[in-house]
Amino acid sequence: MKNVYVLGNWKSNKNPQEAIAWRDIYLQHTNELPKTVKVILCPAYHHLSLFDLSTFPSLLGVQDISSFDTGAYTGEIAASMVKGIVQYAMIGHSERRKYLLETDEQVGQKVKKAIESGIIPVVCISDIEQAKKLCSFIPDYAGKGLILYETLTAIGSGQAGTPESANAAAKEIVDILGAVEVLYGGSVVPENVARFTSQQYISGVGVGGASLNAEKFIKIITNAS
Repeated sequence: MKNVYVLGNWKSNKNPQEAIAWRDIYLQHTNELPKTVKVILCPAYHHLSLFDLSTFPSLLGVQDISSFDTGAYTGEIAASMVKGIVQYAMIGHSERRKYLLETDEQVGQKVKKAIESGIIPVVCISDIEQAKKLCSFIPDYAGKGLILYETLTAIGSGQAGTPESANAAAKEIVDILGAVEVLYGGSVVPENVARFTSQQYISGVGVGGASLNAEKFIKIITNAS
């Protein structure tokens, strides 16, 4: 049986009070979360301190890490700085590639830093060429991290891509990288999540806007199992 993941990406949202309110609602429903789903929550860096690792029922991740080690790199967060706080790191999200002009080379460097620090990378790709680039940088990536396949036309649109096309893209990614677990991202909601997680080559979903609402996020997790 394959693993099923639900990754929540808060992006640049929530002040501390809003994050605490979300956390408290989520914790009230801890016993309702299916044990078969691995939940990864990726809030902003400054929200991580609000989640007690000893009691929070899900895994934590960051939305990005630096391609540098610790040192004189103002504003950067090195992988070693969040080691022991998070288990996962999103790398190469399409919004970072678009707005911050992040390159495939930078993505490759960040993946290496994550792996060196014992953090599992979740590499975001939106086309097959990016998968080939990752393979050239990290030939043995399978088994070391996850892939989040983003359908650019679906992100933030409210219109998800078809499960069949997402599954076909995931198969191509597996053919290139090997036995890697692929998540689908793009307008995932409680009503459509099972259509994606039931596909042969899709091992979970990445959730953006819907993860900002604790109740909706819990429904996605429940329906994903």
